[in-house]
Formats: sequence, C-alpha cells, structure tokens
Amino acid sequence: MGVRRVAAGPARSGRRGHLSAGPLVRIAIDARPAVFPHPTGIGVYAEHLIRRMPALDPGSTYLAWYLNAGDGLRPRRRYFADAGLPNLRERGTPIPARWFAVSSERWDLPRFGWLARFDVLFAPNFVPPPTRSMHVVLTVHDLAFRLMPETAPQSTRRWLASLDRSLRRAAAVIAVSETTKRDLVQLYDLAEGRITVIPHGVDQEVYRPQPPAEIDRVRRAFGIDGPYLLSLGGIEPRKNLPRLLEAFGSLRPDVRLVVAGAGVEWNPEGSDLLRGALDALPEDARRRVILTGYVGEPDKVALLAGAELLAYPSLYEGFGLPVLEAMACGTPVVTSNVSALPEVAGDAAVLVDPTDTGALRDALARVLVDEGLRDRLRAAGRERAGAFTWDASAARTVEVLHRAAG
Repeated sequence: MGVRRVAAGPARSGRRGHLSAGPLVRIAIDARPAVFPHPTGIGVYAEHLIRRMPALDPGSTYLAWYLNAGDGLRPRRRYFADAGLPNLRERGTPIPARWFAVSSERWDLPRFGWLARFDVLFAPNFVPPPTRSMHVVLTVHDLAFRLMPETAPQSTRRWLASLDRSLRRAAAVIAVSETTKRDLVQLYDLAEGRITVIPHGVDQEVYRPQPPAEIDRVRRAFGIDGPYLLSLGGIEPRKNLPRLLEAFGSLRPDVRLVVAGAGVEWNPEGSDLLRGALDALPEDARRRVILTGYVGEPDKVALLAGAELLAYPSLYEGFGLPVLEAMACGTPVVTSNVSALPEVAGDAAVLVDPTDTGALRDALARVLVDEGLRDRLRAAGRERAGAFTWDASAARTVEVLHRAAG
C-alpha cells in the first residue's frame, strides 16, 4: 500500500479561508514520514499538514523534502503533485536513507542548508535533519522512549538521543497534547511558553459511517464471519496486545478479534509478544483472532465502521489518533485512562486501567451487550471527533512557523 492521499481543501468543520500571516516566508518541511510506504500516525499527520498548509498560506512557499535514493536511476516520483498547489514544491535528495541516518547521527551531516534554502524548517517527526539554523520548529508526539524505555528498542533511543539538543536549539516546539507538553516540561525542563499544543485532526470526509456493501466487502476480504472487536495500530509493546488478547479469550464465543496493523521495523519485540499471547490462548479463542497485517485507508475505514467497538488499551499515547478515527466512523471505543487518551476521548469512550485485564474484559463485555451504551457512545463519539480538524491543526501550525521564521 502506497502513501495515502488526502484532500488539501478546507474541511467542513475546520478554519476556512487564507491566513494573514505576514510577508513571504520560505518554509521547508521534512516530509520523510509522509512518504514512508506504510505511514504510521506521524506520517498521516505530516501528510495532512503538507497538503493543507500551503492552501491556507498562499503568500508563502513550501518545500516538501525527502530522501529518494532511486532518483538517479529512474524517473522521479512525485508524492504531492496531485495537490495542485502552486506554492508547494517537493524535492527528493538521492541519498540512501540508511546512509543518511548514520551520517546524521555520527557527524551531524549533511547540513540541510546544503540541500535547500529556507527561512524556517519544520520537523514533524521529533528530530530535524542536521542544521545549524535556529529557525526550526519541531513536533513531539510522545515521550514513550523516556517514560517507558523498555518498550523502545536501542535504535529508537539512539535516534532520539539528540532530541534534548534539538529542543534547546528550536525556535518553537509543538506538542500534540497537553499530556505531551507536561512530559516535555518535566523531562526536559522546557519552558512552557516555548511549547504550543496543537492536537491532531480527523478527516470526516473519509472517516464516517460506511454503507453495508462496503462493510460486507471488507468482511469478505479478511474472512470475518461474525461480530468483531477491532484493534488498530502498529504492533508494538505499548499497544498492550497481550492483555487485550487475554481479555478477549474469556468473552462470548461468537465474537472475533480483528488485529489490524503490522509490526514496526524499529520495534520487532511487539510482534514477538503478540505471537506469544496468541499461543497462550485456548484453541477456540485463537481461531477467532484475525490478523490482517497493514491495511490501507479504505479497508481501515470499513473495518472501523463495521466493528462492534474499537479496543485501544494502550499503555501510553502522546495522542491516540485511532480513537478519533473510530469515533468519526460512529464506532464505540474502549480505551485507557492514562496518558493523553482521556484528553482525546473526553466522555465519549469507556476508559479502563490498561494494566487490569479483568477491568478491560468487563468493559469490552459491557459494551458488547448494552445496546443503549453503544448508541450513546456512537453519538457522543461523532460529536467529539467533530471538534478535531486537520484544517485547524494546519492553520495553527502555520502561525507557529511564521513566528519562528521571524
């Protein structure tokens, strides 16, 4: 599945029109997470902003930069040309990603200023490419690698070792939740005034209830022949899948559990834990677990819309985008009462202690049998999701970038 495509125009419930942000500014964006073949939540975030900020800020120029080692061997691929935005350009530098990562970590080279001219550099994925410029804005999505180091492999901890230096040099820091802002202040002694909280959004033109034919299509595609719970996201230790599988194993026998997501290359331990938890289930329950692997956006939306509920008992999240996506589809949500998840879910989800398998099982069972509760969660969830739009996120990010450029 390639990089998903999102609309660049204003969302129905977002901020409309253009921003009055001042003079022409050259804004460079590290677009690497947006062009990753199987984008995670950070990739979704980066792509939405890349496609929306130029439309909201037509007086500035935007450059989406990424690595493209194949440029010298084949015709150049363009990831954002379909956006049709005259002030958005893209540039693929023909350097292998692995070489770039090693060179950046060891020698802080090559300098980004050698690759592109800019007034401000936006790094949507924690650490910017090497630069001596002070006009940098970076986004911090979570601090799991500090708070739960046992869930972060050595490669991740090594890559984020330079985050402290990047935070202190940055002109501004964006946090995706108040929880992440609080963690930044406590763990890095960052002044609160340097941090702007800008939540993620959800595209309600895409994430919405689906017609029965679309739900039947995805059921057939993955062999789902009954009511099902859905787990969504990368297969990594923080997602707490072993406890979810244990809780599922004692639910009624007509219910399936669909685990939609792939292992993440930076943390293979998650897949090992999932296999161990599957092996520990009774045979009957194990047969009712369906592993889809990575799913593209149309299948993801249909799976969300057809599920009895989204089970998202993560141990720690800096935001929790699947919670919003499920709510926008009209799907009840059971999620954790820790980190940023209550901040995102509000009173539109059932919240549980993610370390209490019995409480998780009881919450799942209650939502499955209580139609009145499911109806309340569907209505409250759609209203809650409507408060989070990508246009609002993009508009506020543009304002931060313009201040940093100055």
